[in-house]
Amino acid sequence: MKYTLINCYSDNNKGDSGIILSTVELLKEFDSNADIVGVSTYNFSDNFFHTEHEFLKSKISVLPSIFGELNIGSKKGIIHKNIRFFYDSIRLFVFLAFPKSWKKIKTLIFSKEENETIKRLELSDYVISKGGSFICNENDIREKIALVRFIYIFILAFKLDCKVVILCQSIGPVYGKLSIKIINYLIAKCEIVVLREKVCIDEYPYLNLKASNVVVTNDIAFYLDTKNVAPNLIPIDNEAVNVGFTIKGVSKKSSKAYLTMMVDGIKHCVDKYGAIVHIFPHVTIDNDVEVSYQVHKMLDDKYKSKVFLYNEDYNAPELKSIYSSMNYFVGTRLHSTIFAMGEFVPSICISYHGTKSAGIFANYGLERYSLTEYSSENLIQKLDDLVINKDEIVSIIKQKHIFFKNEHLNLFKRIFRRL
Repeated sequence: MKYTLINCYSDNNKGDSGIILSTVELLKEFDSNADIVGVSTYNFSDNFFHTEHEFLKSKISVLPSIFGELNIGSKKGIIHKNIRFFYDSIRLFVFLAFPKSWKKIKTLIFSKEENETIKRLELSDYVISKGGSFICNENDIREKIALVRFIYIFILAFKLDCKVVILCQSIGPVYGKLSIKIINYLIAKCEIVVLREKVCIDEYPYLNLKASNVVVTNDIAFYLDTKNVAPNLIPIDNEAVNVGFTIKGVSKKSSKAYLTMMVDGIKHCVDKYGAIVHIFPHVTIDNDVEVSYQVHKMLDDKYKSKVFLYNEDYNAPELKSIYSSMNYFVGTRLHSTIFAMGEFVPSICISYHGTKSAGIFANYGLERYSLTEYSSENLIQKLDDLVINKDEIVSIIKQKHIFFKNEHLNLFKRIFRRL
């Protein structure tokens, strides 16, 4: 069967990359003849389409988006974004207004490269909105417009009579009556909506997440395969306690408390457990490396020899393999903790957006290790708890890992019926 994964983001967001690769791997495990193609979030005219998928393109073909990110070339100013938004809106509305003339007008309103993507959608047995890309907004006009725009590719797929599946994503929060109506329309039109966390259903009762086509499982990136990764990518002292960290920028309002908490957590690891701390760049298109150096600079000199920062551009399987060498992990990037737990490493996740970290950790009965406020005292307490309960946590992760992988494969049998 032909599967098309939409909203493929970037090799440099290792979580998103891991999600795509895990999806491809599980689809091929389920269907050995699977024909899988990805559709980028970037349009062919955007330079990011040509630079952000180099690793992914070694695994599957990647086609350009039709309604891509609001960039024109490398320009991202508000004027260019508005031009792109109105240009794409008009193109979509023309298609919706003249569906019977579709074959005649599509070469006029879409580029050659976009028509290749459209052709693939038309040929697909299933169009999959892959995990990771959030279906949500914030309570401001810019975010509400962005959500509407995010739905364009879904509307096009529906009108092309594609079978659309939302696979292992989080939905919500959604602000604004129109936005809520759009998301509920989206949920109703999909063949099936697979949430990666039950918390969405409890937190957002205004969304139709109790519909008969909605099911709940787990994040798919836990199962990313690392068997082809070269060993010993970084030097590890296996006699020491090794603790991995991922650090990112947070809002200015919370930044001081967050940075202080990370510094105190690192110092505690070194002081109490004689640990070697490793800070990894999980998302290299954001400011993770910059903020990691900021934390390192805040440490007293006596700690710096025990803290290693990495800025190499590891791919997702390489990072997951490296994380397997850690004894414990503290991640602000959710998928860094998912990668670590996928290798049975006890982890703490520092939440910074929505319900995703609490929801994913609740799937394992480990929600107490999702930290929702920036507090040195709370992080240190959770670190000590993690050490004390390590064996129990590892056992839980291993049992749940097997359970959820079997659940995913059984779910695939239910979703991807032979046509």
